[in-house]
Amino acid sequence: MRPTHWMRKLAVSAALTVALSLAATPVQAAVPYTGYTYDGWGEETWSPAAYAPAGVVTGEGLGIGPFSAPEDLYVTADNRIFVADTGNNRIVELDGQYRFVRSYDKFDNGGKEDTFNKPQGVFVTQAGAIYVADTGNHRVVRLDEGGKAGLIIAAPKSEFFAADFVFDPKKVAVDSANRVYVIADHVFDGIMQFDSQGAFESYFAANRVKYGVADYVWKKYLSTEAQKERMISFVPTEYTNMDLDSQGFVFTTTADNSGASPKPIQRHNPTGTDVLIRQGFANPSGDLQYNPAKGPSRLVDIDVGPDGTYSALDNKRGRIFTYSSEGKLLYIFGAIGDRVGTLQEPAALERVGEDILVLDKHDLRFTIYRPTPFGKLVNEAVHNDYIGNQSKAAELWKQVLELDANLNIAYIGVSKAMLRQGHHEAAVKDAKLGLDRFAYSKAYQRYRKDVLKEHFNTILTSILGLAVLWAAWSQYRKFKRRKGGMSDVEGAS
Repeated sequence: MRPTHWMRKLAVSAALTVALSLAATPVQAAVPYTGYTYDGWGEETWSPAAYAPAGVVTGEGLGIGPFSAPEDLYVTADNRIFVADTGNNRIVELDGQYRFVRSYDKFDNGGKEDTFNKPQGVFVTQAGAIYVADTGNHRVVRLDEGGKAGLIIAAPKSEFFAADFVFDPKKVAVDSANRVYVIADHVFDGIMQFDSQGAFESYFAANRVKYGVADYVWKKYLSTEAQKERMISFVPTEYTNMDLDSQGFVFTTTADNSGASPKPIQRHNPTGTDVLIRQGFANPSGDLQYNPAKGPSRLVDIDVGPDGTYSALDNKRGRIFTYSSEGKLLYIFGAIGDRVGTLQEPAALERVGEDILVLDKHDLRFTIYRPTPFGKLVNEAVHNDYIGNQSKAAELWKQVLELDANLNIAYIGVSKAMLRQGHHEAAVKDAKLGLDRFAYSKAYQRYRKDVLKEHFNTILTSILGLAVLWAAWSQYRKFKRRKGGMSDVEGAS
């Protein structure tokens, strides 16, 4: 990062203070981090913060005792919030106002009382069934109404698994057909897929093995047997988390963000193929600039938002990256720190209406982030663009530019709106300011047609006039040559 950016960050941070309560009541507070984004050249540039901390929720504030190493969050369509309170071996349910509803620490399992052991994942279906990745007990538990275990998914018995295979589910998700997707520890073949009865079906969306040519040649041809035994095997990267969109496509994150073209965020269709649209300046992968000693972003969770947007959580730097349906970066917010509003060890990400919740495993709480006026404008512009209300979208993007004149995505949004409204010349100018080559090329092509159409009669008349003049000039030259030839003959006679 350039020194000027560090000086700006230090100056802004020194002027900001935070005074948030331990309860979930909204408060007015300064933003404890500097907003920024990336331009078309991959350079970090200042930008207003899109979200600001509005409160925190702790176990003490809920009256149920402190959370212990919480690992996961889930929010239902009616805004019920579920926390996987891993260290306390329980699932905690809150309502949409962040008030305690109940705790699931014991349940009826076939007439016997049963308990969880270090649950790391939770998912709730539209029908109200609660799926828990009961990691310490090596199973997935489905709690039906009344808190009874309606289904237990244990270690599958199949030729795909060794006899000593240990089933340690970390995250769980369920689609509309009640297929159960499980991310399990030390399973590198992909996401484990089970049917509605808990029978293992197959692996879903296996990650490809990543290795360099030099590594492959050395291990395959040049190393000795002893060296091969000491070398790490080439295995695919594990998924860290997942989320389902309204169409049943599975968004995933991986911790591996290395390589020239990283894909730590993917969107898988029913066949497991990655179909994520990547039309931004860079692939959705978190920070583009970072200290090489600390490495790139480590994305540990993803949440599918409205209007095709999605947000990813960076565990390494405590930042949330939100992208459009086209894979274009909208905004970044958050930071690692010891002040309320910053994070220490972020573990999970969810939404409640416009609020974004981030669970902190270290600080034993989740922070509520609420959109700032700038963030609201961006979200509204994206929404109107998504539903095809181009005139409103253009108006909102122009308001965004009044707050941040360097935001490329805003120029691109205006250009896109102008293009759909038929204002091709304006679309060309805004696409150029937004550094969007694809949009510029498309707008310029249409603008060129407009110019040709507007001046077609003039151009055609000019061409015809030139043709007539050329024909007349040719005839005149022929006449002069013939006349000159006659005079010579007559003169000779």
